[in-house]
Amino acid sequence: MEKKLWVKMFGGFSVYYGDEVLGFGRQRDSKFAQLFQILMTRPGQGFDKGAVMGFLYGREEVEIPNASLNNTIFRLRKYLEASRLPPGDYLTLSEGVLRFDSIVPVESDAWRFESITQEFEEEQDRQKKAEFCKNAFELYQGEFLPQLSSEQWVIEKSRDYKEMYFRLLNYLLHYLKEEGDYRTIENVSARAAELYPYEGWESWWIESLIALGCHKKAEKVYQETAEYVQEIGGFFSKNQQAKFRRLGDWMRQPEGTAEDVGKYLMEQEVKEGAYSCTLPGFLDCFRMVKRTSAREGTICFVLLLCTLLDAGGRPASDGEYCKKQGKKLCASFKAHLRRGDIYAKYSESQYLLLCIGAEKEDVPDIGMRVDKDYRKRCGGRGSISCRLLDDGSMQ
Repeated sequence: MEKKLWVKMFGGFSVYYGDEVLGFGRQRDSKFAQLFQILMTRPGQGFDKGAVMGFLYGREEVEIPNASLNNTIFRLRKYLEASRLPPGDYLTLSEGVLRFDSIVPVESDAWRFESITQEFEEEQDRQKKAEFCKNAFELYQGEFLPQLSSEQWVIEKSRDYKEMYFRLLNYLLHYLKEEGDYRTIENVSARAAELYPYEGWESWWIESLIALGCHKKAEKVYQETAEYVQEIGGFFSKNQQAKFRRLGDWMRQPEGTAEDVGKYLMEQEVKEGAYSCTLPGFLDCFRMVKRTSAREGTICFVLLLCTLLDAGGRPASDGEYCKKQGKKLCASFKAHLRRGDIYAKYSESQYLLLCIGAEKEDVPDIGMRVDKDYRKRCGGRGSISCRLLDDGSMQ
């Protein structure tokens, strides 16, 4: 069987000639290795020499780019000559066009992926299109050359490949749903969610688990996704948001005894301090308390909006700062509030706090206790503002 050169660039970089590895050693991220990778995005195809110079030296101050590229070509030739590949002049440069002209068969996952995508676009038969999607899905093992993610040419190629992957994956999942193949949907969407967490693939994963009767696993994925999205203050597209909320309405448990139901409702690990909720969960809690208070007139509560402030005393706007300081504020909620109190993240810099049994007069004391502990955790350099939104009197 004839040996071939196989180049993998999705999820990492590796080169094989048959069973032998061409490792590039310490030169894996060098310019001549990058030149090889550029050529392997379309092995055997021609590349304009000026475009290659732009890829390699676009942002760098190179005195004579043409001379630098010629030197890089020379170094790559020397490496290939010293490798286990059969002797040959693998790089050809003619009339300003550079190509990898191999005497052995050459394939790369990136070029095969791009070719399959093109075949998918041209195919009309639904089943054949789905097969192309499956083949492309197996090839795409992660971001394109992640170790070179700061290189502009890699950024651009990676973006293009990701768009192709999402397009094919979306088609495949809709096709599988029409076929009722939820087991494959589970496998495909779970891996997509692993590669690109919190970009909407969890909704497909959860839906497939519900369809397969895996209710506990579906709820686990749902809760983890909701909590993470709540933490980062962002959430998919509007359509994906709507789908995710519908999935929450579909959440069911298999029929159980009264004891099973009771155990399910109990906290697995009872912790001190205020109870953390997702925003939708907080909304349900607040509305229930509000209804009960209006009906009975015996429940008192206060709803507070706690805002992270920057060094100038203004609402914080820097994402990284809010993320870091938000964790400290949540720690203060858990350390200095009661187990019956509830909080949730509303936006990057804002948190909602519902204190059951507290009255309007208690607000200054609550705010002072939280702010004091928060300042201590920030080394005295941070502060928050607490504003009363409702004390039961709002209609």
